[in-house]
Amino acid sequence: MPTKDEILAKLEEDKHAYCSADLSGVDLSGASLIDVDFFDTDLTNAKLDNAILDGACLDAANLEGASLKKASLLKAKLEEAKLIKANLTDANFHEALLPDVVLDDSILKNTIFTKCDMGNASLYEVKGEGANFSGSKLSLASLDYSDLNSTDFTYCNLQFASLRETNLKGAIMKKALLKEARLIKTNLEGADLSGAIFEGADLKDAILVGAITVGTIWKGVKNRPTI
Repeated sequence: MPTKDEILAKLEEDKHAYCSADLSGVDLSGASLIDVDFFDTDLTNAKLDNAILDGACLDAANLEGASLKKASLLKAKLEEAKLIKANLTDANFHEALLPDVVLDDSILKNTIFTKCDMGNASLYEVKGEGANFSGSKLSLASLDYSDLNSTDFTYCNLQFASLRETNLKGAIMKKALLKEARLIKTNLEGADLSGAIFEGADLKDAILVGAITVGTIWKGVKNRPTI
């Protein structure tokens, strides 16, 4: 395994130098990795805390078990990337492209995913208290069994998304689009659903105690519980 300095020196010469490479377990904490190409790169268990990966390509990269605490990934590309059991606490993915990304069992505490494309993403059993997804596309995404307490989904597109038994207690979902979404046994206690569109959604056994529903659209909702 090359050293951190060797990796950075090589990337300075060629940003594609480690495309499809094996960098598993590498420690690049705090490194400036702007616009680097890590396409299909193995970064399992890598340490990227405080790293700057703005504009980087991580499409199809494997970051299982990686730590990206406080990392910056503004406008980064992570299509089909695997971040299973990754720690993304306080990381910033503003305007990143993450379609088909896998974030199962990851830690997303206070992570910023504003204005991201996360269509068909998998967020199964994530711990994402305080995360911010406002303005993002999460259509067809799976967020089943996740803890997303106090998370911000303002203006999110969650059409056809699955949120089975997801904890959304105190979440902000103002004007979110949840058409045909599955919210079976979802906890929406105290959530702000002002102006949200639940047209055709399934809310079987969902908890809506104390939820704010001013201007919420319930047209065609299945199994709507009593508030």
